Amino acid sequence: MATFILVHGASHGGWCWEKVKPILEGHGHKVCTPDLPGLGKDQTPPASVTLADNVERISRLLDKMEEPVILVGHALGGVTISQVAEARRRKIKALVYVCGLMPPSGKTSREMTGDDPDALFRRSRELSPDGLTYTFARAQLPVLFYADVSPEDRYRAMERLRPQPISISTTPVSLTDDRFGSVPRWYIECTQDNAVRIARQRTMVKTLPCKVITMECGHTPFYSKPEELAEHLEEIARS
Repeated sequence: MATFILVHGASHGGWCWEKVKPILEGHGHKVCTPDLPGLGKDQTPPASVTLADNVERISRLLDKMEEPVILVGHALGGVTISQVAEARRRKIKALVYVCGLMPPSGKTSREMTGDDPDALFRRSRELSPDGLTYTFARAQLPVLFYADVSPEDRYRAMERLRPQPISISTTPVSLTDDRFGSVPRWYIECTQDNAVRIARQRTMVKTLPCKVITMECGHTPFYSKPEELAEHLEEIARS
């Protein structure tokens, strides 16, 4: 049996894995779904959160684990898991990016998406007056994140979103071949994603090669296809 740490993306919390976690646990796996600082139920002021804070949060969890874990990052969570792998490579069996942002060393996730100014993600983002956090226009959320999600799940998710610390998108990752590069990487691409579009996903994989699994779904497969997503994660665990 495997141990999974599932890391959420922008504005979400550990709650977003609520359909996947019981499937994996039902098959005997250990699953941890933490809230990153400032998100979910965590009370850290989001304007003060840094990428280093995210890395520390996940690293502390890894340090408590007896065996190497499968570290999964959704969307912007990909930035965090990459930097965690640099810090704790020996604690990680594999990195899994679920339509995840995966900038190369020295780059920010914002730079990865900056050459696509017409993307719905960028047009939907609303910056706070102090410039330290952002949210998403509510009218755009159904198409952006939850296009293939049931109305009930979509509403419940939208009600739990919180302002996202902008520093996660604007801090360059610092990665080395010896550390980050030594951890096996998988990429679960989502072909109908309106937030991180499939062309962007495939460009990132060309830059940082991964083993690729394809899902025909939108941005949030943990809601639209939780059984299939869990099956793929178990497949990775067995590899």
